[in-house]
Amino acid sequence: MIEFDIGNARRICDLKAPRPRANGVGNLVILGGSGDVGSRLTHLLSDNGEWKVWVVSRRNRVAETAHGNVVYTALDVARPGAAKSLPDDAIVVNLTEATPPELVAECLARGETVLDTSATPSYVDALIRAAAGTNGCLVTGVGTAPGLSTLMAADLASDERVETLRIGLELGMGRHYGQAAAEWFFRALGLPYYDPVTGRSVFPGKKPWRFNFTRNEAPRLALDVAFPDEGIQPNGREVRVHHYLAVDPPFFTRLFAVAQKLWLGRWMSEHSRRLTKLSGWLPQFGQLRTRIAAVAFDHEGKEIASNLFEGGDQAYLTAAMILVTLEAMRSGDARQAGANSIVDHLDLEQALSGLRRHFPGIEPMYMNTRPKPT
Repeated sequence: MIEFDIGNARRICDLKAPRPRANGVGNLVILGGSGDVGSRLTHLLSDNGEWKVWVVSRRNRVAETAHGNVVYTALDVARPGAAKSLPDDAIVVNLTEATPPELVAECLARGETVLDTSATPSYVDALIRAAAGTNGCLVTGVGTAPGLSTLMAADLASDERVETLRIGLELGMGRHYGQAAAEWFFRALGLPYYDPVTGRSVFPGKKPWRFNFTRNEAPRLALDVAFPDEGIQPNGREVRVHHYLAVDPPFFTRLFAVAQKLWLGRWMSEHSRRLTKLSGWLPQFGQLRTRIAAVAFDHEGKEIASNLFEGGDQAYLTAAMILVTLEAMRSGDARQAGANSIVDHLDLEQALSGLRRHFPGIEPMYMNTRPKPT
């Protein structure tokens, strides 16, 4: 793995950075900032003198902080005109799907930049529509999955032999996840998705797959789910992309697979908030880790290669991916208005280098491209 400074890397394109202030500090707004990822991102940015960080959440709380660059504020983002309460000339990090696309459109209309981490395809599509015709810049897939998983898949898709990509995400249950992540998990089990093979809408869990998330380990079951594809497809060539979700320990994945066969997915999706509260009472199982496998296949269905990744807490990884993207944004000089994805600003090598820089010797990370023998 080649280590290098992201700040000196070339960019395909870059975000429209906020106009520099007299003191060189830019505004960074975190929507959903009191949540699992938001609190970790705030911690990573708390000593960064380049940003004044505005932590926005619905809860009206007074947070004590010794960091002068962090401001906590309460705001209902669903309220009409909420965008007017946000600081101007800001980069907005959207961590919650409770943010209306109309608010994102208002920020983009002011020429601002919005980084989004959402994993629900319909919501991402709504944001992309909101970005149309604006002079701001929307960047989707800025997180772990989508985000790092997108870069892993796009790296494989550059091989012209690749016709199909299968992307598996495994979440360790070594701790209770935040409300937004847990609710998304239960909702995903009931959201039909477009099958690129049949061209039809498919219910999750009907076409599962087994992944080798690491060497010397038996393949693990993962359930097919809906996931955003933005940024994976190579220019001028169509690749079939399939997404899968698993949990560790694998017993729980098998349990959810049984529930899907009993057509309980839609019920879990409709009661995602209640199930999230109930899951908080369960004991913590498994390891506190995140694993991603992106596997490439040729036109005959033979495996060509795979990118494997193992890291720590998903919330920390997502916060770090946002920070790496921000660093890329600050170092670039090109601008691209409208909607684009993380692959327009980072490649896989740059992302891994940035993650290692922020978590040296702490997170057990590795990435391995494993070509199959011919």
